[in-house]
Amino acid sequence: MRKLILTLAVAAPVTILSACSGTGSAGTSSAPFDLAALKTEYRNQPIGIDVTAPRFSWQLAAKGDEKGLSQSAYQIRVTDENGAQVWDSGKQNSAQALHITYQGTPLRPRTQYTWHLTVWDNDGDESQAMSTFETGLLETSLNAWNGATWIGGDDDALPLYGDYLPLFRISADVTIEEGSTAGGIVFAANDPRMMDKFKNIYQVESGKDESYFKIELDVAGVEDGKPATLNFYRAGYTQDDTPDTPVKSFAIKPSLINAYNRHKPHNLLINNEFGNVTVQLDGNPAFWVGAESEEKSGFQLMFPPLVEGATVQLNPLGHNHDYVTYGMLNDVGVAADAGSTVTVSNLTVSNMHTPHSVLFNGAEHGAAFADKSSQVSDTRAGIRFTGSKDSQLVVVDTQSNGMPQLRTEFDVADKVVSKARLYVTARGIYEYYVNGEKVSNDYYNPGLTQYNLTHLYQSYDVTEAVQNGENAMGARLGEGWWSGMLGFGNTWNGFGDRQSLLAQLIITYEDGSESVVITEPGNWQFSDSSPVVYGSLSMGEVYDARIAEEQAGWATTSFEREWEPAAEISLETTKAQNVQPNMMRPAQTLSYDNMKLIGQIGEPAREFTTVQAKSVEEVRPGVFVYDLGQNIVGVPRLHFANGKAGEAVTVRFAEMLYPDLPESGPNVGMIMTENYRAALSQDIYIMTDGEQTFEPHFTSHGFQYIEITGVDKPLPLEAVNGVVVSSVQALTARYESSDQKVNQLWSNLTWSNVDNFLSVPTDCPQRNERMGWSGDINVFAPTATYVSDASQFMRRHLQAMRDTQAESGRYADVAPVGGGFGGVLWGVAGITVPWETYWQYGDKGLLAEHYSSMNEYMTFLHDSIDSETGLSTDSGLGDWLGPQNNQLGADYLATAYHIYALDIMKQVAVILDDDAMAREYREQYDERKAFFNDKFVNDEMQTVGLVGGPSMFNPVAPPAEWAVADTQTSFAVGLAMNAFNEDNAAAMAEKLTHSVSSQNVDDAGKTRPAYSLMTGFIGTAWISKALSENGYTDDAYRLLLNDQYPSWLYPIDQGATTIWERLNGYTVEDGFGGNNSMNSFNHYSFGAIGEWLISHSGGIQRLSPGFKTFALKPEFDPQNEIDWVKAEYDSPYGKISSHWQVKDGKFDYRVTIPANTTATISLPGAQQALKIDGENVNASKFVTNVSRADELNTFSLGSGTYQITGAINE
Repeated sequence: MRKLILTLAVAAPVTILSACSGTGSAGTSSAPFDLAALKTEYRNQPIGIDVTAPRFSWQLAAKGDEKGLSQSAYQIRVTDENGAQVWDSGKQNSAQALHITYQGTPLRPRTQYTWHLTVWDNDGDESQAMSTFETGLLETSLNAWNGATWIGGDDDALPLYGDYLPLFRISADVTIEEGSTAGGIVFAANDPRMMDKFKNIYQVESGKDESYFKIELDVAGVEDGKPATLNFYRAGYTQDDTPDTPVKSFAIKPSLINAYNRHKPHNLLINNEFGNVTVQLDGNPAFWVGAESEEKSGFQLMFPPLVEGATVQLNPLGHNHDYVTYGMLNDVGVAADAGSTVTVSNLTVSNMHTPHSVLFNGAEHGAAFADKSSQVSDTRAGIRFTGSKDSQLVVVDTQSNGMPQLRTEFDVADKVVSKARLYVTARGIYEYYVNGEKVSNDYYNPGLTQYNLTHLYQSYDVTEAVQNGENAMGARLGEGWWSGMLGFGNTWNGFGDRQSLLAQLIITYEDGSESVVITEPGNWQFSDSSPVVYGSLSMGEVYDARIAEEQAGWATTSFEREWEPAAEISLETTKAQNVQPNMMRPAQTLSYDNMKLIGQIGEPAREFTTVQAKSVEEVRPGVFVYDLGQNIVGVPRLHFANGKAGEAVTVRFAEMLYPDLPESGPNVGMIMTENYRAALSQDIYIMTDGEQTFEPHFTSHGFQYIEITGVDKPLPLEAVNGVVVSSVQALTARYESSDQKVNQLWSNLTWSNVDNFLSVPTDCPQRNERMGWSGDINVFAPTATYVSDASQFMRRHLQAMRDTQAESGRYADVAPVGGGFGGVLWGVAGITVPWETYWQYGDKGLLAEHYSSMNEYMTFLHDSIDSETGLSTDSGLGDWLGPQNNQLGADYLATAYHIYALDIMKQVAVILDDDAMAREYREQYDERKAFFNDKFVNDEMQTVGLVGGPSMFNPVAPPAEWAVADTQTSFAVGLAMNAFNEDNAAAMAEKLTHSVSSQNVDDAGKTRPAYSLMTGFIGTAWISKALSENGYTDDAYRLLLNDQYPSWLYPIDQGATTIWERLNGYTVEDGFGGNNSMNSFNHYSFGAIGEWLISHSGGIQRLSPGFKTFALKPEFDPQNEIDWVKAEYDSPYGKISSHWQVKDGKFDYRVTIPANTTATISLPGAQQALKIDGENVNASKFVTNVSRADELNTFSLGSGTYQITGAINE
């Protein structure tokens, strides 16, 4: 399998019609040194920043090979767009070049400013440069939007694509007419997947009207004193389905249906959640005999349906969102036994959550029912249907309305335009056009935030797009995160049930006048016949190129079709109520009273790169599977040389293929979609005639394989590409070594970083989660901040953590959105992430912004300690997916992390001059550390854990018990977090190295070989660091280089191109191990080794925030299995290089230290053999502070590139 190793930075494409690119003028070529990377709030010449006191940063660069360049002073002057000076910092004798805060006249909104920079070096020479920034609206309410309103379509325009709808409710009144016995409601009929054996895992190929779910009311025995029954049927979904035999039947209480009312109308409320169906009869949830005494299963307690009633699992694969949904809405209709006549009235399909907007009304489709079957005799009072021997059902297609699109026309005065700025956002996601041209290459704007509190808008320079005279503009909308599927659990339309647009275009003329175009119902038109028939991030996109051709020029003035007037969208009547995202308890209804509209923070998602297909195989007749050779996140780009109008191409995606193992059954070689769970992840493209390209923009997929059906022959490889979409714009770290598997490991973890940083730091990018699980970013942040410039991405995520923080101070396990079940090890990301971000980028302002929230969380941690046990009541998950997780338990790790959080907070308080809190945190730190060593270390110097006990996964488990743990995770986490006291630490380090170098027994009772990675999400982040910092580098390398399961390299031998969620995601002996559903192959947590690779193996380590000073302390492999390493990091001050090679006991070490920084070098060997550029270390004029301790030589170097040689041994 070919693999695309990601080692180099890839520039994002320049935004169309935007003046956001560039770094500013660097002055003249005659300057003594260069100034580069001029940034305002981390961005190059940003437009639309909503910051009243922006920060400025820059880098120095020497000309040629000059060494020792540093800054001695700087001066910043800021002028407005009229040239008036608004701030002069004066000459500041400082070497600081990061985050210099503006302190001038209050900035005006929507104004471009120029900042002029002068820098003096250590010789007193100066260089100058300039850059610009432009403020946004600087007002978080709608008052800044000149009367603009949220506009979209009315209640009749809600899009419905039944083949993609897994959660819904059906309500109908069913009347079994006199002389008739049984009839009811049919849905999930004619699912296209069940009509094509290559699109479902059961290889079923049902004919028309042969696959369906049916809820039937049977009154046949009532006249003889028997109870009526409610029967649940499934037909055509598996080979074992029998249409005439119910999956389950419920005897109805005679008080509800009896001989007197059996032929009266009876209401059925059918609640479908991923094929798990719950029914109420006549508004009664306990309508069946024995309902009151029926015990709920553990699953029903853990995942209760949204409504109470009789529940039957009709999805043959599984009971909830954790499985592929067999049980979409699909076609809906009426069923009646042969000879029975049934009338179904008031048939509606509505959204699952309040406001329960109606998506399908049977009364409006009477003609369609009558056209489908001559057995439909009346549609005036309902759908009257008589069953026959040959046909017992009639169904109709439920599809109606495409995704919203809006347009308007406006005039630009016949004057010189100075600038034109578009400020725009959406509830949902949008693409915006001005005079037919798309205004940006961004994806998925405005991105995911906690919309009820923080809603981002984007700013675009469209000066070149507008023209004097007539103009037009418009937008297309998709569900995004506002509506549709949201995370895992039973949430559909988590924020609201429809999409809407908010925008204002402000045109400024050279004479100072302005004209404004805003979104308002009176001047905008709406259409629900978009070529984007359906657009869902998780489910996929359906695109009809014929409609696009019909609507050519829709965002230009030449478009002549009349659309409907746009409607103002009321939040109060369309917002979601009583939803439970990510299994949240209890249900929530969000308040929007404090919602703030804020200009874009950081960069939006854009195309990162493209990956062309490497091979194609026809795995079944007409089924073409393309292998990109790399697991990615994004969308396909498919080119068709000669399409035919009306032909539909279905595009499906997968990370893996079914292996040639018995468990794969008939699916060997096919794409494996079970791990996508409830995310359908399927695109449909309906062609027009001729040459064309399909590239969806309102969906997102995680995939390595693309399956294409609906074409006669395979497309050429160059016609099939994957477009990688990410919030990461470029990589900032590189690592390469003499071991190719380790290089692939680095590539895998960088790809998982790129793939999962998509608006939020997702846990996985492919299945029905894609959420900001805090436990994952807690462990991966130290790696992520090296791999990419994540500063503002992290700032945005911390805002989400604050927005979802409970009144108690507890951080949600998932942010934004909320919900989850992680506990301390997840919530503590609210402490560790800002700390890592501060150290990496030197951003004290970020700490200050988040500080009060951090204090609230620390109060929660303190208050959540059980007064009797001393343990946290929010321990939650432990070493998730670790081979020995059950041997340690969560309380050990929760207590260790509490100590670590207190250690961080006592330092943060000092940094922010809060002496009182610093003292309090020191006291709490000492107290919790003493408790930890007393509780979790026994007299035999063993680690112990509280294991077992009831949990959300097993609420009836026996009570937890204390047991000896002595696992790799227990030692590593305790050491890395300095949780062990001095009496215990040395012994625990020895026990760690012994555990790593010995065989271990996993939770399944299997003995694993020496140097196996026995840690889970939590322990993996710390084990290599703990080994290195306690003098066991040899073991750290042996652990790294092990390629037997469980290890980092084992997945690479199985073809992995990203980091897997499970160390045993796929094994040779067990295949997927029965974990087909809970099995992400793009999950960065186990990639936390990246920080050790760059900072220990590569040796690039922080000494001060932002790398103003840093250490170069490479750790050579004592056994020389890795004999060279090249590590680089693009620090805030410039590129740091650390390249070493060891041969015959001698090392050659080449380093680059950026201007205006100082590095402390630590290397082994005899000092007299140590040479800098050929000179002895003590003789070099560039070297200072030479010393020796612990068999290491330490010295300081200023900026420049150096060759350092020496002998490893004395």
